[in-house]
Amino acid sequence: MPRIVNHRMKRLTAMAVALLLAASAHFAAQADPITVEARLVLGTIKEQKDQMEVSAAIKRKLARVFKWKHYYELNSKRINIADAATKSAKLSRAASIKVTNRKNGKVAVSLFSKGKMLVQKTQDLKPSSHMVLAGSTASDSAWFIVISKSK
Repeated sequence: MPRIVNHRMKRLTAMAVALLLAASAHFAAQADPITVEARLVLGTIKEQKDQMEVSAAIKRKLARVFKWKHYYELNSKRINIADAATKSAKLSRAASIKVTNRKNGKVAVSLFSKGKMLVQKTQDLKPSSHMVLAGSTASDSAWFIVISKSK
C-alpha cells in the first residue's frame, strides 16, 4: 500500500509542477503595459520661427537619413497601451496611427493618411530608441511619425 501512495504522490507532484510551468509560461508570454509618445514631425529646408523644433536626439536620427535642414514637432500624443492591446491616435486631419503592444518589447504601428494605410512596421522599442515612419507632401517638405517609448 505505501508503494501505491508514493506513486500517486509522485504523479500528483508532477502534475502540479506541470501546471506551474504552464502558468508561468503564460505570464511570461504576456506583454507589459507601455506608454509611447507619437510625434508628428515636419522636415523642411525652410526655417519656421513659429514652430517648435524636435529634440536633438530625434533631429540627429532624422538628419542621418533625410535631406531636410529643419525638423519641427507639429503635434504629439501620449498613448497608454495595455498588454496585447491596440490603440489609435489622430495626429492631424489626415494622419493617424494604430499602435499594438506586442510581447517582448515589440510595438507594431500602422500609419494611415486620409484613412488609407500607407505602411506597417514592427520594431523592438527600447526607452531611448525611436521608430520612424515617413510620408511625403506636394511641397518642399516631408512629414514623419516618430514613436518612442516613455520611461
